[in-house]
This record gives sequence, structure tokens and C-alpha cells, in this order.
Amino acid sequence: MEEESTAQLPHAPLPAEMASETWVVAVGASAGGLEALQRFFSSLTLPTQAAFVVLQHLAADHRSMMPELLGRHTALTVTTGEEGAALQPDVVYLLPPGVMMTLVHGCIHFEPKPAHGVTLPIDHFFISLAQSVGDHAVGVVLSGSGSDGALGASTLRAQGGYVLVQAPDSAKFDSMPRSALAATQADAVGSPEELAARALEIVRGRTGRLGHSELLPAQSMRPALQRVFENLFAQSGIDFNQYKLPTVLRRIERRLLVLGCMDVSDYADRLAESQEEREQLRRELLIPVTSFFRDAAAFKILLHQVLVPMVRQQPANRPLRVWSAGCATGEEAYSLGILLLEACQLAQNWPGVKVFATDVDQRVLDLASAGSYPAGLAESLGAERVGRYFTQQDDRLVVKPELRQIVLFARHNLLDDAPFTKMDLVVCRNTLIYFQAEAQERVMRRLQYALNAQGVLFLGSSESLGPLQADFEVLDSSHKIYRLQRPVITSLALHDGFGRASPPTILRHGSSPPQPLAQSVVEAAQSQLMQAYLPACLLINSQRQLLHTWGPAQRFLRVPEGSVNLDALRLLPPRLGPLAAHAMQCALREGKAHRVPPIQVDVDGQERTISVVAHPVTLETETLCVVLSLEELLDMAISAPQVPLDAVEMDRLAALERELQATRQGLQSTIEELEASNEELQATNEELMSSNEELQSTNEELQSVNEELYTVNAEYNAKLDALSALNADLEGMAQSTGIATLFVNNDLSLVRFTPEATLLFRLRPSDVGRSIEDFNSLLIYPELSEDLRKTLATGEVVEREVPGPHGSWYLARVLAYGQRNGSNWRRAVMSFIDITRLRDASRLQDLIDSLPEHVAVVDLQGTIRLVNRAWNSFARQNGGNPDLDCGIGANYLAVLARSTDPQAPEILRNLQEVMSGRQQDYTLTYPCHSPEQERWFVMHVRPLSGVEDGLVVTHFDVSPSLGTWPHLGRHHAA
Repeated sequence: MEEESTAQLPHAPLPAEMASETWVVAVGASAGGLEALQRFFSSLTLPTQAAFVVLQHLAADHRSMMPELLGRHTALTVTTGEEGAALQPDVVYLLPPGVMMTLVHGCIHFEPKPAHGVTLPIDHFFISLAQSVGDHAVGVVLSGSGSDGALGASTLRAQGGYVLVQAPDSAKFDSMPRSALAATQADAVGSPEELAARALEIVRGRTGRLGHSELLPAQSMRPALQRVFENLFAQSGIDFNQYKLPTVLRRIERRLLVLGCMDVSDYADRLAESQEEREQLRRELLIPVTSFFRDAAAFKILLHQVLVPMVRQQPANRPLRVWSAGCATGEEAYSLGILLLEACQLAQNWPGVKVFATDVDQRVLDLASAGSYPAGLAESLGAERVGRYFTQQDDRLVVKPELRQIVLFARHNLLDDAPFTKMDLVVCRNTLIYFQAEAQERVMRRLQYALNAQGVLFLGSSESLGPLQADFEVLDSSHKIYRLQRPVITSLALHDGFGRASPPTILRHGSSPPQPLAQSVVEAAQSQLMQAYLPACLLINSQRQLLHTWGPAQRFLRVPEGSVNLDALRLLPPRLGPLAAHAMQCALREGKAHRVPPIQVDVDGQERTISVVAHPVTLETETLCVVLSLEELLDMAISAPQVPLDAVEMDRLAALERELQATRQGLQSTIEELEASNEELQATNEELMSSNEELQSTNEELQSVNEELYTVNAEYNAKLDALSALNADLEGMAQSTGIATLFVNNDLSLVRFTPEATLLFRLRPSDVGRSIEDFNSLLIYPELSEDLRKTLATGEVVEREVPGPHGSWYLARVLAYGQRNGSNWRRAVMSFIDITRLRDASRLQDLIDSLPEHVAVVDLQGTIRLVNRAWNSFARQNGGNPDLDCGIGANYLAVLARSTDPQAPEILRNLQEVMSGRQQDYTLTYPCHSPEQERWFVMHVRPLSGVEDGLVVTHFDVSPSLGTWPHLGRHHAA
């Protein structure tokens, strides 16, 4: 399915101006990806110089809330992608539901989503991005289940793009990150925040990588890498040339960044000079990753389906042998030991058990031998197992002697050292994935050699049998548990070369290691002699599979029509096959050679006399294979003198021939019936395989639906969290204002109210849902219901002042909100603001405005806080500006200080005395003549006490009542 989608994508390069300036960062996420996306985008800073595309698994009818959910966590513009939209920098484009997105000429292009089957939108876009943008593309794989993104990441990497993968341990669902890491080399693996920082470094031109090829580094790097491998081999005896090159390069790149080396050659020089750095790199390359009962479900299957039956059938005098290859710090080996002890208890049989645990790193073996682990690992073990097999010492768990004595640790190199033998179970999990394909096959053959007949092999979740599929029976495919069916014989094992490795070499393309001339001549001579003098010989295992041939065996072997297999007896001529099967069974049963009488066989168009001889091949007391020798005899060797027969013997011979003919006919009929039954079984098997494929397809579709549901659920949870936070904010705001507030729906039913509203309407929490018209109010507000209905019907805001209890007054304000339902608003909020003090202040202002005197209130800083109408009118009549000189907000003391009137300094001094409390009041009579008449005023200043201290300044016009007073112009001060 993935190959088909790949082939259909057009190659559409971006416009030159975009390809040279703008990068495209495609981010794929599925289950558990919302949080990862939010963390990734919250770490980006403007300007990014890149366009971002977010790809998720969404149902066709899903209304995504991702623009709102993601927009809160980034300064970038978040929008849903539209057909034909050109990608712009600093913009995040989201994949709409129900379509597949590609990139064509720098613009978004949509394709219909397949109605059936599994859709891979991340792979689909990654591949089009690789073809369109090439080395100006960055693919990011975040949390998700399944393998979507793996193929696209591999294609993107091959086209020169960059691949960033979320660290599996930081992802809620690690299937997608692990699949991407298994498919290609990642340029960075880390948390979403780290990936965001790395993406910015890439698009801003601040970082690079070692090489682009997935199989070999750049030609210029080869000599330097060769020196690195040789230094490591000299230090540790390990040929890292057999390890996967992308993994080695990632570790070397990390050391380059740490040490600040310019390139690999510079690092190779540093490595040659520093033994400490060689050890550090060796540790980087041999990272022990293990835990107790890693993949608990697989260990449970191993216990009940493998170990318990194995222990139950094990003879008491023969110990059960288990090999844990690549055991690291020993958790896996001790886990196997625990399972063996539990299997003995369940089977009620106690044969001797021994676990051979090996690793190439002596440092981790020393830790494993100590058998001391952090107490935090108890969670993966369970309380029962911790109490039975461990002792608590401070913050450590120490293995008890009962378990420790059955586990033997030893250093062993799977690539170089000869394997163990006679093993009932071999466990090699998550080790083969670090080797190259050739090394993986070599190690697998050694593990196969180590197993007894019917032994069990237990691999990791990311590993497979490879070319050895036919040699094993699958016990549990999902947990990679297999039973050996075809053991390796000694000659084949020797052919594998269980010898020590030589120092690593990197051969040039097309070259091959030279062979000594004498060795080539000897091999050629042996081949000629075997063809000339050795009869045709076939090496066959107990399942009748052909393993090897010698001599002119091709003269006898025929490939029948139909499905091809290596069943040797089907490859032989029809007359030889039954005889060979009989000879083979006799040799296996009796344990010695068995010869059948010679028969006439048509070979190359001529009748030949052939004798079949079966020789059993015994390896360490076990008969594993049979060598069939097809010996051609001369006619004289089987000729005998002719003896005449009498009539009785002739009759007897005729009867025997008739009986033989009947037997042959019956046998032929039986064969035909068996063939018919076999055809029916094959048809049934094909139907079952078809049904299985349909079930697998259905399972994949269900998995896709499950991912979509998880994504939708995550969005709804995020929306619910946002609504909960908003509701809490609204609740806090309503309570903090101290304003009586009622919320009603369009039926006037009470929805919510603030605590202050209970003082006016006598409400209780249980009253929510009742009509507001059911409650008595302390307010004199008969129009309440009418105002609510008017606002809900028209949306008009209604405000009015209504009287309350004890002479109080409230401002009632009604506001509609929410979406419309038909012609009405959904809800209304009514607030009651206490304006009693405002009305008192207004009445006070009205009071002082009615006085003829000029009145002003001044605070202790000299600022005018209150004036009456007479004060402002007098100021305007005499050319003053109330807003600047003597109105509210002006500083009265500053006005006096700037005044040129000779009495101003004295007035200023006396006002300051009254402010300081050293003088009780101050009175001054002064002239203020106009062109039309003479006017006299009395200024009186008294202190004001209360909430805010200050002065009250009044001016009285006393001109009409003065007459001819002799003391005009005199001032008085108390």
C-alpha cells in the first residue's frame, strides 16, 4: 500500500525563489501527539524562516479544534491548509480532515482520502515533500501509534532532507518514533523542545551532519573512519565495522559536538592520542539498555507456553541450559532465572537449571555479577518477586543467593567467539538491531548452532529470523518466540568460521580479498575428483529437506510443477523416491547404514541400475541428518543364471503379478485421493490466508480509527481544560467584583449568581434552575422581568436606577450574550451596582452649587478636589480658565506662588500654616474691583478632616454690606 502511494506522487519542485530561501518543516503526530505538538511549537521563536505543516490522523467527519488549541502555544500564525495555498514562512498549516495533502510547486494540493484500507497521511506528505523540496525539508516524527512516517522519513533522508524524531521514552505512544528510527538514520532524537531548537538551527544554517548516504559515508570520510575503527579495535578487541554505520556515525557525531572537533579526521587524531576518549567512544557505542521483564507480556508467554512444558518434560539427570546473549547489566538474565524457578514450581519438577549470561562489555558484566540494583526497579518486578528473590539494602535491591547461583556471567563476543552448545533456550533481544545485515545473519546461525534439537529462540520485538525462517517453527509471532526445526550440523558450522576476527577493514568498491594460489588449486582438484569418482550424494535432514549435494546429483534431481520446495524425495525420480524414503526411515530408526535392492531407473534417457544407500549422520549422540548415496551398478553385477520354472511356479508367479497389479492400482487410487484431498486442503488454506489478510486489513483500519478517536479525544480534553480554566476565571472574576449578578437563560431560569445577589434576592445554591420570577426582591423593581425579556428578544442593553432597602440605590444593567437561537439570545446577565454613594456625592454637589459663595476643597498637596458653580462662574467672569488655573485638578498653592499680587505670599504662608495644624483658620478681606464697580471679598480658610484631610476655601462678596466701614482691607487671623 505504501509503495503504491509513493508511485503516484508527482515530482514537483518548488519555485526557485522559495527553494533557495524558505524551508518547509513537516511535523507528523498521531495518538498522544497534541501535547508533543504544543511543546514543539511553544519552543519556536520568530522569525523561523520556515513554513510548518502539521499532519495528523483525522476522521473524515471530524471538526478539528487544533487551530485554537495550537494557537495558544505559539507566536506563529496557525491556519487550516487550503487547496492551492502557497506556503509562507512563519505560518503553521494544518491538515484538514478527510483528505491527503501533498506539495506541488510550493502550493498545497489535496487528494481524496481512500474510502477503505489504512491511510498514511504522514508518509504521503513526507514523500511529496522530499520530491518537491529535497534538502530544504525537515521531517519531524512525534508521538503516535503505528508506523506512519517511517517510509516517508527514509525517503526524505535519501533526498537530502533532515529527519528529527521524538525520543521514544518521552512520547506517550512510541510506535511511530521507533518505526522511524528503525527505518532510517535520524539527524536528531530528543524531546519536542530539543527538536524545535534543532529545527531552527537547521533552517537558520547553524548545523549540519556527517554524511547523507545511509549505507556508506562520504568518500572523503572513509580513511578517517577506518582509523577510528582500528583505534577502537586496538582498545577493546571489538570490530565496530560490523555495526550499523548510521548508529556509529550518530555516536561519533555526538563526540564531535562535545569535543568541538572540526571533522572526523580531526576526531580520529584525538582518538589516537587519548585512551580516555577511546574508552568514552566505546561506551557510547555499547550503551546497555535493559530492564527487568522488559516487555512483560512476552515474558509471560515465555513462562507458560515454553518454560513450564520444557521443565515438565526435562529429565531429572539433565540440567536445563539457557543462554542470555547480550545481557548488558544483567536484568534480563536474572529475569530468566526467576522465570525458570517459577516454571519449576508450576511444573512440580526440579531439574538443574543454569543461565549463561554473556556480553562483550566487561564493565557491565561486573555490574551484573554484583547483583545490586536501584530500589526504583521494584515497580517492574512486583512486590512478591522482590520479597522472594531480593533483599533490601538501603536504597538498593540485592539478588539473593538462591537466584544468583543459577546465573553465570562471562564475557563473549557474538561476532567473534564460538557459540555455546546444547542450549534449550537462547535469548537474544534487542542486540541484533545494532549489527549490519551480514553480521546479523552470521550471529543468527551461531545462535541456531547453539540450540539443541527442538530448542527455543527468543528475539526482541524489532528483530527477525531473516533467511533462517525455514529452519524454525513459529510459536508466537508477535513476541518473536521460535522453536528450532532444522539444527545446524558440524560441517555447516565450521563453514561459518567460528574464529577470531581480524582488524577491521573497509574494502574498496568492487575489490575482493586475494586467495592463495595453492588453496585455489586444491579446491579445484577436489571438485573434479568428486565429480569423477563420487556417486551422487544428498544430505537430507529429518524433515526431508535437501541441505547439500556432492557428485553428479543433478542427473537425478528434477523440479516438479507447482510450488517449489526442497523436499528431496519429491525431487528424485518417481521410482527412486519411495525407495529413498524407506532407506532414510530405516537409517534414522536403526542408527546405521541401510541399503535397498537395486532397481532400474531411467537416467538421461537410458536405463541405469541404481542402488540407494542411506548413511545416518550422528552429532553428539543425536541423529540429525541422512546422507543418501545413489550408486550406479553395472549390469553384470546383478545378473544371475537363468533357471527354468515349472507350471506351479509359473501359476504362483502369475498370481503374485496379478496381486501386485491390484496393489498398484489400489495404491494409485489412494494417491489420487490424497492428491485430491491435498488440493482441497490447499484451496482451504488459500481461503484461510485470504480471510487472514482481510482480518489484518480490518485490524489496520480499526487501528487507524482508534488513532483518530484518540486524537479527537485529546482535542476535546484540551478544549475541556480550556473551558474549565475559563469557567474558573469567570467564577473568580464574578466573586472578586463584589457586584450582585444574576445569569438567566431565555426562559428566565436562574443559571448562576454571585454571593452578593443573595442579599437582594434571598437565594440559595439549590435555587439554580428556578425562574427568577419566583423570588421576592428587596429592590423596588417591578420592570425586572420585562427588561429581561426585552433584552433576550432584541439584544438591547437596558440600564436603570432602582431603589433598594434602607435608602440605597442600585444601577440595574441587563446584557444579552451567547449565540442566537432563532431570533432570541440564549442567555442574559443582570448586574446590580450599588450607587448610593454616587448619588450622595451628586446631592452634595447640588447642595454646594446652590450656594452664592465661591467654595473649593483643597487637599494637603494644594490640589483642588471640589468646586461649586459660583467658583467657576467667577473665574470665567474675571478672565480665568477654570480647567487650567483654578478648576478641579489645578494646584491652588502653585497659583498663589506664581501670582504677582502683593498679598499672595502672605496668603500662601497662612494656608500652609492651616494645613500643618499650627493655625486653626485664616480670614482675609481684600478688594477685587472691576471696571464698573468696587468689590470687596472675604476669604475664609478652615481645615477639613475626614477620610482625606485638606482645606475648605470660601470667598464671600461683602460689597453690598460694607458701607463706610473704617477697617476695610484689614485681615484677621485667629
